[in-house]
Amino acid sequence: MSKNNPINQTLLHLLDNQADRTRCALEGLDDAAYTRAPESDGNSIQQIGEHLIMLRGFQLRLLGSQLAKQVPGNSVATVGELQIKLEQATSLVRQAIEDHDPDDWNADPTEPREGPWAELPTLQRFVRPMNDFTNHLGSIRTLRRIFGNPAEQTQ
Repeated sequence: MSKNNPINQTLLHLLDNQADRTRCALEGLDDAAYTRAPESDGNSIQQIGEHLIMLRGFQLRLLGSQLAKQVPGNSVATVGELQIKLEQATSLVRQAIEDHDPDDWNADPTEPREGPWAELPTLQRFVRPMNDFTNHLGSIRTLRRIFGNPAEQTQ
């Protein structure tokens, strides 16, 4: 079974870590801080959260997964709605990783692929939005501190 492959297992552990960090970054966040934009030209936590949902869909598309069609819309008005949608999208990515052919992770593409980094092996393509996701969680935590609504847990 592919989910027992070391690469699949490692990616699942990374995904679990991101899910835990997401819960900690959003726990106790009030909707006023969620929608508030910084005084500079930065994004609000809401905009970052919507981007996180989009990243999950992007990961699924990079894997060529039909599950990408099931990613919830990324427009979210409240923190609670964001948490639900991120959990749904993360669950879809989990399923796609579990089902992904372990022989494909490091193989050079045998057929032309569309999209970013098309010439790279699947693993290299897939981890880029994983890294981006983690970086954005740090941005959420920073904005919370700036807005006087810091996250209690660090994960």
